[in-house]
Amino acid sequence: MIFFCLLGVIAGIIAGLVPGLHSNNITIILATTPFFGMEITSFILSMCITQSFVEFIPSTILGIPSENTFESILPAHKMVLEGKGLEAINYTVLGGIIAVIIGTLLTHPFFLFLEQNQTQLTKITPLVLSIALIIFIKEGKTFKQKIGIIFVIIAAGCQGILFQNQLFPLITGYFGMAGLILSINETKKIPLQEKGEIVINFETIKYGLLGTIGGTITAIMPGIGSNTAGGIINTLKKIPSPKNYLTLLGSINASNFFFSFATLLALSKARNGAMLTIQEKIFYGEKTLLFGTIIMLLSAAIGGIATILLAKKFVKIINTKTEQKLNKMCIIFIIILVLAMNGTLGIITLIFSTALGIYTIKKGYKRSTLMSSLIIPTILFYLFILI
Repeated sequence: MIFFCLLGVIAGIIAGLVPGLHSNNITIILATTPFFGMEITSFILSMCITQSFVEFIPSTILGIPSENTFESILPAHKMVLEGKGLEAINYTVLGGIIAVIIGTLLTHPFFLFLEQNQTQLTKITPLVLSIALIIFIKEGKTFKQKIGIIFVIIAAGCQGILFQNQLFPLITGYFGMAGLILSINETKKIPLQEKGEIVINFETIKYGLLGTIGGTITAIMPGIGSNTAGGIINTLKKIPSPKNYLTLLGSINASNFFFSFATLLALSKARNGAMLTIQEKIFYGEKTLLFGTIIMLLSAAIGGIATILLAKKFVKIINTKTEQKLNKMCIIFIIILVLAMNGTLGIITLIFSTALGIYTIKKGYKRSTLMSSLIIPTILFYLFILI
């Protein structure tokens, strides 16, 4: 099993470093292989956990806008422009490590809770998702902004319904292509990145704990991703420090897979593509849960160390010219990947989702609002309006 775990770690590093490539895409290929039981469980869980750490490297370094769009960009990008990119990545690793420790302790109680409350959770799902949409709207500071956010929610929801079988180009357009395209021709100065020293105190641990709660939300509620959970928590409790927010996101990202695996075993329902792949190839029961938890704990340790080491290499080569070249290469790679996996309809989906993503960024709205493309169809499904 160690062999498959290490293979998964390598795959997770590759998937994390290459924008547009995700563990969900790799698991589609694995679904056709003869691997079964503990073998495929080891590979997929180690890959997912490793990617949850490593993927913050390209998302932090690539697609950095200029000061003109400074207010709408991610906290990690702000820190890069301040010369603290390595520090930003390290805080996401810290959040992930906190989540892994807590997840290891709470996965089994969480599993038992889900088993005992399956019916009640199904009933409240549409209500919780509707509250998430209301929280998005409340983010608007003026009436005009609220109307604009409602437009984005409706547009994203319509795209989610129209392109419901095109999840990869839909999400990639929103959160990948839009930022990459906007950053290509913008002129900005990326300063020399400082050493990534971090401070572990009560605040960072607190936001790591909050992120773990966010991870349980993403694991239970279909349609809510890590960015959405982070946006909801940030709305309910304003997080002024980018460091704390990054700790929160790192924690959500890692804990999501811990609790998604427990959700799969307890409810026989997958909350992401990776879990969907293994649900027909695993043995259900508490022994599998314990085995998976150990695999994820081991992979998190390796993934965290790998992220810190790789981040040091990346920040040494980053400057405006190399960043723009990498952005162009990523755009080409994403287009080729979408065409290969989703065909012409995938390209059409990518165009529409990218356009809405660019509009959202230009208007200064939170990009987590675009997750309405998953939330609205899910609400309609649970209300038996959409099949």
